[in-house]
Amino acid sequence: MRFPGNRIPQHYFPVEERPKRLRNISDQEAPGGSTYVVGLDQLIVDLEVICGRDLLDRFQIPHGESVVLSDDRFDTLKEYITANQQIHTVTAGGAVGNTLNNYTFLSGERAYLLGAIDDVIHTGSFAFRYINDTPRAVALDHCVPRHGHIATAITFVTPDGERSFAVNMGIANSFPPEAIPAGLVEHSAGVLLTAFCLRDPEAPIYEAAISLMKLAKAAQVPVIFSLGTSSLVREKQAYFRDILQRYVTCAAMNNEEALALTNHSDTLLACNDILDLVDIVVITEGAKGLTMAGFTDDKFKRPTDAAIRSKGIENYNAWEYSRLMRKRVCEKPIKIFSHIHPYLGGPQKVVNTNGAGDAAIAAILHDIAANKYHRNRLPDSEKHKGDFLTYSSLARNAQYANRVAYQVLLSASPRLDGQLPDDTPLQKEET
Repeated sequence: MRFPGNRIPQHYFPVEERPKRLRNISDQEAPGGSTYVVGLDQLIVDLEVICGRDLLDRFQIPHGESVVLSDDRFDTLKEYITANQQIHTVTAGGAVGNTLNNYTFLSGERAYLLGAIDDVIHTGSFAFRYINDTPRAVALDHCVPRHGHIATAITFVTPDGERSFAVNMGIANSFPPEAIPAGLVEHSAGVLLTAFCLRDPEAPIYEAAISLMKLAKAAQVPVIFSLGTSSLVREKQAYFRDILQRYVTCAAMNNEEALALTNHSDTLLACNDILDLVDIVVITEGAKGLTMAGFTDDKFKRPTDAAIRSKGIENYNAWEYSRLMRKRVCEKPIKIFSHIHPYLGGPQKVVNTNGAGDAAIAAILHDIAANKYHRNRLPDSEKHKGDFLTYSSLARNAQYANRVAYQVLLSASPRLDGQLPDDTPLQKEET
């Protein structure tokens, strides 16, 4: 396990070197073994097409919107853009797939991806590309083969910079609940899934998602749940609030999804509302940065040394240096909040925002897993005098998530890869 920063502000990516007390302890010798995470996803391949508005009109794709196409319509569209050589890139996608990729990159640990994939895979096929783009650290051993083809999303980029989407679900929803590896889930550091898995109550993946969350909750494994799309949340607001309250440890979303879930346009007030349902909230706000909130026990609270701020909640960041805990384990739970502006103001030019939120979740998942890793190996450490969920403070998690999201925006790719750059010292935020 690479730890999430070496406790000084300019380091946001995990350090290569283990803490001194851990250097002589191997994963094989230590209790608990590998610190892995498990994710359930609608496996999907992303195609990017650079085109004019005429192509959208030809195939009746609403400009700037997303539409699900039948097999026949999608096959006709795919044949046309292939014949006209308009496909710009073909990459593995999916919110959970992207997040697990980035978790393994940051932590140096393993992840297991659950989903449905083609039973017959040909060289050059979309399923082949998906496997080829998935790092070895993300294990596909528990994916289920199904007759048909992997889900495909075509992103149309028009000259105005707008993105429009055509999606064919293929076999994405056919992962059954009986395929969930219970033992693997129960010993994991966290499980991850999205609201998309719960869109269709008739689909096998719906029951699989519910089963996964029930298994994790019973084993006290943190459940990280990404809302995914504001329209779906708005349509089923009461349902998703109930799901969050029943099963979820950490809810992640953007500000539009937070508004759809809570009816609050103020992000801090939305966080405050969602903390009545879950233990941790993460809301990405685009150019405004990122807001996180959660709980700590009053006896473990730590004051910030940053300027105290007030917005929708007075003195909201007063205890942001505290580590996060589940509400139910606190003798006297208090809500804590932190907000951070985009790292270094954000990239000068943002080509593609795809995956920034997933990258932030990967960072937080890494910090949660690092806490389990450290607790398994040094249970008597001062770090574990309380039943904490995270290795780092709320403020440090916000900084780390913000930094990783910046890297994804900078590279215009949802998946971290290659050599990490040297960090620039943190610039003090404006109040």
